[in-house]
Amino acid sequence: MRLVTHGSLCRAIVVMLLAGRPVVAVLAQDPTTLPSVLTYRTLQVATGVYAFITPEERSGFQSGNSIAVIGEDGVLIFDTGNIPAATRRQIAELRKLTSKPVRFVVNSHWHPDHNLGNAEYRRAFPGVVVLGTSATRAGILERVPGYLGEVKSFAPTDSLMRLRLATGKMRDGSAMPANVRVMWSIITRDFADFLPEVSTATLSAPDLVFDDSLTITLGTRRVQLVRTGRGNTAGDAIAFIPDAGVLLTGDLVTVPCPFPSTAYFSEWIVALDRLKEMPATRIVPGHGDIMTDYGYIDLVRELLVFTRAQARAAVRAGTPVDSLQRTIDFSSFIQRFGGGDVVRTDAFDNFYREPAVQRAFHEAKFESQGTILP
Repeated sequence: MRLVTHGSLCRAIVVMLLAGRPVVAVLAQDPTTLPSVLTYRTLQVATGVYAFITPEERSGFQSGNSIAVIGEDGVLIFDTGNIPAATRRQIAELRKLTSKPVRFVVNSHWHPDHNLGNAEYRRAFPGVVVLGTSATRAGILERVPGYLGEVKSFAPTDSLMRLRLATGKMRDGSAMPANVRVMWSIITRDFADFLPEVSTATLSAPDLVFDDSLTITLGTRRVQLVRTGRGNTAGDAIAFIPDAGVLLTGDLVTVPCPFPSTAYFSEWIVALDRLKEMPATRIVPGHGDIMTDYGYIDLVRELLVFTRAQARAAVRAGTPVDSLQRTIDFSSFIQRFGGGDVVRTDAFDNFYREPAVQRAFHEAKFESQGTILP
């Protein structure tokens, strides 16, 4: 759920619904063909490395990827999701893959869809050590408690959507466009699946923090943890497994587009450059499928650089942020990220455009006054 993380399709839908305006994107997809947000796919990334890949973001109600790294004397989990039942299923699968205990859990950042499963691992493996940067621990303790309230606050809008879907009419009495019916059907379906699950999640913050780098040993297997600096959040961490050539990025890299509402653009760009220093042959993003090269990361970097440049130019020209929102031209990036897929195109418009412009503009406006506080 993205109300407190990477911007919100749901927030955009609230505005559109209350204004009686249809959603612009044209969706031809049958909602029933999309996998439930409660599901995931288990993929072997490399020997002893397994990824639990969640469905691609589309509605604002979602969980992040989780990765299990199996060594000779234990297991490390990188991110734990936010759907307790899914986390418990992953634990059950893990026990079929290995009899070794989970010794470490690493949270890549504070967004709740990457750490609300921590409590399930604590219950299943007493004594497990949960790690994260100090900014991640602070974010979980200070910002995640309001998450459930944010999720529940969508209920009135969900009810209005269902009413409109049942009547087939928009607020002004006009017939509901086909694309709006599809989109709202996806959102109400995802919310119905998601709310009961996330309501049972228990907050559990890291008990060990690191703010530079740390190497975890699992027998002869090493997992290198690196705080890349501020990027997607104030304290992102990545993991690299040298013997497998596997890089775990957290939300520094996400599909179908970046999620920038808590980002620091200039430092995010530097963080992406640090990712490319890792000799990885397999890359597991925070959301999305496994990658085999750095091509998508290059595209993300190009988009961030473009957005930052446009924001800086607007600030220098005295252009207000709302004018920049209207005039900035993301069309080439929308095509490259969306590839003509209508759901991905809509995701870019809702998850990237508005929060990215606001965040980059804020950063550009105050650059001369020193570093931006979280």
